Amino acid sequence: MQSRTHRQIEPSLTFTLMKFALQVFEKKVVELTVEEYAEAYLQACHEMSLQEKILLSEAACGVIIPQKTIMATLSTLLAEHGDPEDFFHYLQKNNLQLDDYLIALRNDLTVETILARIAFHAEPVSLQELENYYDDHLDSFYSPERRSSRHIFISTESTYSDRKVDALRRRIRVLHSRLQDDPQSFSREAQLHSDCTTASDGGDLGRVGPGELCATLDHALFRLATGEISPIIRTAQGFHILFCEAIHPRQRLTFQEASPQIQQILTKEKKITACRTWIKSLLYNLK
Repeated sequence: MQSRTHRQIEPSLTFTLMKFALQVFEKKVVELTVEEYAEAYLQACHEMSLQEKILLSEAACGVIIPQKTIMATLSTLLAEHGDPEDFFHYLQKNNLQLDDYLIALRNDLTVETILARIAFHAEPVSLQELENYYDDHLDSFYSPERRSSRHIFISTESTYSDRKVDALRRRIRVLHSRLQDDPQSFSREAQLHSDCTTASDGGDLGRVGPGELCATLDHALFRLATGEISPIIRTAQGFHILFCEAIHPRQRLTFQEASPQIQQILTKEKKITACRTWIKSLLYNLK
């Protein structure tokens, strides 16, 4: 890291500089290079100027952040930081007292609350806007490929000796060999041998989409062809065998199916636009 000399800056700017260093560079201020520090400092200065105007606006009237909210936010930040002592030492290295940090944190939460109120009054999304967005983004709305699958699980979680684990390993190998010879017997074998809660349903997992199983099983399932049995899969919980009964290709969502997702997208856009428009008018009126 290139060396540089830190100059004393006022607490609220220090707070914002620390925030930008983590958000933009995922570093502490002391870890920034000269170029990174200069960029973070300029962004922090711009943020402080904007924050001052927002806090002096009419919209700030009546916005009060309870002390318990501030302390709860501080607790969350401490948990994210790791060791609380390291956090307080970090404040000291940045010439920032805890009282000054809490004042800056209150201002930050106040600005967030003000902008949330502005966003709340954004115009609602119309049906026409939903339909237009759907028509303009048809290739974006597909349900993922899903697979009808079954699962057999032999648990080793309550097994404490290597001898018992070896016995279970031999048992799953014999079972796997039978299934490879006769995949259609999977449901019956699951009812007889599986420790999974799906055993009574023949190991039926239903239609499974990507990411719905743990990563190890997910990876194995989506490598199978229709009617194929997986290799024996070992996890910390035990031994697994998967059966892919059918593959359901991805399908385009209907407008009704896609509407909730589009609603979220356009609502977020309208809230951002409302905040930007308000900030622009605030800057213009204060000139």
